[in-house]
Amino acid sequence: MRIQELLEEPISTGQLLNNLRSRLEPMAVKSAYISDHMSELVQETIIQAEEAYRGYLKLPGTGGEREFIGNPPCWLERRHDDNEFLWQLNRMTHWQALLEAYSLTKDEKYGRKVIEEMLDWIKVVEIREDMIDYPLSYFEGCHPLRALELGIRNYKTWPLILEHLGHTDLFTEAILEQYLEAVYKQTKILRKVSPLLWPKADHNHFLMECLGILTTALYFPELREAEEWRTFAIEGIERCGLAQLTEDGGQIEGCPSYHNGCMFWFGLAVVLAKRFHFQFSEQYMRLFRKNLDYSIYSLRPTGKSVPVGDSHANNLAVMGAVYGYMALDDLTWLGLATNLIDTREVLHEAGKHAWRALDVQQFYEDLQSLQGQHYECNKSTTFWNRTLHQAIIRSGWDSKALSFLFTCRSPIQNAHAHIDLMSFDFTALGKDMICDPGIFCYREDEDRKQFKSANYHSTLLIDGRDHFEYISSFQFGPQKAGEIYNVEDRGFYQIASAYHLNYEPVVPHRHIALVDHQLLVIADRVTGLEQNRVERYFHLDYTEVEAAPERVIATSEIANLAIYTYPQEQVELLPGRLSDVNDIAREATRVRFQGTYSGVVTLLTVLVPYQGDHAPAVNIEPEGDGCYTLNYGRRYHIEIMDKDMTISKPV
Repeated sequence: MRIQELLEEPISTGQLLNNLRSRLEPMAVKSAYISDHMSELVQETIIQAEEAYRGYLKLPGTGGEREFIGNPPCWLERRHDDNEFLWQLNRMTHWQALLEAYSLTKDEKYGRKVIEEMLDWIKVVEIREDMIDYPLSYFEGCHPLRALELGIRNYKTWPLILEHLGHTDLFTEAILEQYLEAVYKQTKILRKVSPLLWPKADHNHFLMECLGILTTALYFPELREAEEWRTFAIEGIERCGLAQLTEDGGQIEGCPSYHNGCMFWFGLAVVLAKRFHFQFSEQYMRLFRKNLDYSIYSLRPTGKSVPVGDSHANNLAVMGAVYGYMALDDLTWLGLATNLIDTREVLHEAGKHAWRALDVQQFYEDLQSLQGQHYECNKSTTFWNRTLHQAIIRSGWDSKALSFLFTCRSPIQNAHAHIDLMSFDFTALGKDMICDPGIFCYREDEDRKQFKSANYHSTLLIDGRDHFEYISSFQFGPQKAGEIYNVEDRGFYQIASAYHLNYEPVVPHRHIALVDHQLLVIADRVTGLEQNRVERYFHLDYTEVEAAPERVIATSEIANLAIYTYPQEQVELLPGRLSDVNDIAREATRVRFQGTYSGVVTLLTVLVPYQGDHAPAVNIEPEGDGCYTLNYGRRYHIEIMDKDMTISKPV
């Protein structure tokens, strides 16, 4: 295929290369500034580039360690029984370090390595014209031409070749011809299959695929289809905004990791609009701004996102904040991140995106301005997303605050969800105490099943059954209604309430309240029981745990947790695991309370975080059906009903 056949008007390859170069960023200026001012980033980039040059990468399935993937990479090899290994290898994210290292050092070995790998990939992964008519299911398979990989390559990694090498002698006319032919074929396929895969635009995959189409059109407006691709992609990204960004704030899938990714993708679209001189609608921009708040709300006071659903406990709220800044010229979200994450860590994570800043000097100077200050915030400490059915309640915007995320969404949005109805995650006094387990992996294996199961979450089960059936890694059985139906700030306590019908005729309600910024009160009221076993699980981020009928004590060097419950039931300590990144888990402890009941049962649990050697004195006294007196420093009267819990302070 001659690339002139792809163009709206036939021009020489030399002219096309000149046109392309006129659209590229001044990478020499940018790299010089980064080299002079961001030495830590430079050093880290070169270390990563050296590993990639040698052919050693960390990928899903490699257990968090670098593994030799071939030199050139074995693009078609699926390892560790993990599809993600092959998919992520074929996203070429390691090219970023190689290309940045080239711009920083001018060592041609890094640039040549990327060119050689690109040419090898084109040769090995043959893209034929008839592939565009393959069955739609083909583009969901485990191979380099899955639709998502087509999108990611075209917006994230292949354009970096243009930016870092396009002005150099390494990027010749012959290389341009091979590059453009490969990108054109991929984009043409993507333009056909992506809207068929995601007709509702309600998934992060469609967003990335639209970004891939848009990026190709912006870099190569000379292509015959460029204007149609550009129009389609902009409209597609707008549709993604309407379908995925909720009015309360929070991407539709309800997973903080994917939400933070979407803030990057939606924000990158705005950065591209700034650079290539077009605009998104006012509605799109309003939704984007509103949804940036969720990145901060879903950030634990300890500086890691709550890993609810398919999420990691990581600091990528910073990434969302960076693209809020780049898109809106607003430091609010980066400022709030510094309240909860060490400022050096924020600057380090944000600095990784310096290459995408349109004005890298201004970006660096604004980041430096965040040091040594507490960012003042007037945002509410009570958050309720009615679409996601998540409540996030905290005592304040500092690293020692008490905070919990409570979720109950049924039916689910998509299979990135876990079986975690009425589950919660709790942080206090600088310690993650009760934790969502995270992803661990996407593999079709027992680990995946375990990490998604209800008994690995801090929730309530009937007769040991999941809330709904786990069929496979991305497939569940039918689900009945479930929701968080009330969230309120009632002065000295903030409360959220949920229920679900997946155990009908048994119906559980759960109320969680943060009381006086010092303790958590959890009430479970379960109706319709007929000699059913009620199990309550708490997944603790502790290994030092002691259990007795009257209380459970978990201790660590940072902060401790005491758990009191009424009535006193059988209590067991079970092994648990918590995962912050792919393939790596740390030991944890699950606490299970259980008893057998008929009719209606009310179960009260009080969580008291504390520091020091002495456990707090807590006493729970029943006062009739659903009524209790809680003594902890002072008296609280608690009344539990099916659909509410009230707390008062008797005089």
